[in-house]
Formats: sequence, C-alpha cells, structure tokens
Amino acid sequence: MRVLGKIAIVILASALFFSSPGSAQTLSFKDIEARVSEYRKWLDQAGSKGSRYWIRLDSSKRPHRLFVGDGFMHANATEKEEFVEIFSRFLAGHPDKNMLIDIFDASTGKPIGEYGFGGFRLFDSRPEPLTPK
Repeated sequence: MRVLGKIAIVILASALFFSSPGSAQTLSFKDIEARVSEYRKWLDQAGSKGSRYWIRLDSSKRPHRLFVGDGFMHANATEKEEFVEIFSRFLAGHPDKNMLIDIFDASTGKPIGEYGFGGFRLFDSRPEPLTPK
C-alpha cells in the first residue's frame, strides 16, 4: 500500500514538473520577439530623450537599478506601475516573465521604490515626524 502511495506522488509530481503553463505555450518565439521589440520602441520614447520616464539602467547589480527622471515623478500611480512593469518584462525578454528592479531617483541617487515578487511598490517619501525627547 505504501508503494502505491509513493508511486502516485511521483506521478503527480512529475506531471506538475514537466507540464508548462498554458499562456507561455501559446506564444511562439516570433510573437515573443515582436512584443519585446515593441517594448524597446516604447521605452526608447519614454527614455531620457523622450518623456524622461527613465534616465539610465545599471544592470551590473542584481536586482537591476533603474534611475527614473522627471516624467516618472510627475506621472500618476497607474502610469508609474505600468511603466515599471513593461520595463521589467523588457529586461526579462519575455512578455509573461518579470525581472526584479530597484527604482532610484536620478537627481538624488536615492532609492524610491522596487518591483519584485510583491509587485510594484514606492517607498513613502514623507519625512518622519520628530519625536520629543
């Protein structure tokens, strides 16, 4: 009886391990390449010579460090999140995958947010209140 249970677990585990997600399977290599190319064009327009959403990318460290500019700072919350999500997918090289990103203010060099396993998050930029001594 124990042997049958172990066999069932091995079969179930192998089925889960070797099955691929349905959405990733429907995209061909050409579809992926075309979508990533669209991301590149859009990001070029949103870059330092365009609407200045981003200034530069430091990919020498992990997670990547994305330095954002004035366009990003003046965008609304939805636009910021969509921009970072597209940038993350572009870095990953696949429309269904994401790359971890730390977001920095290009003018100050300070971290202002992140994009990771928990999604998009901007840090609270308000100064901490002074506590009486």
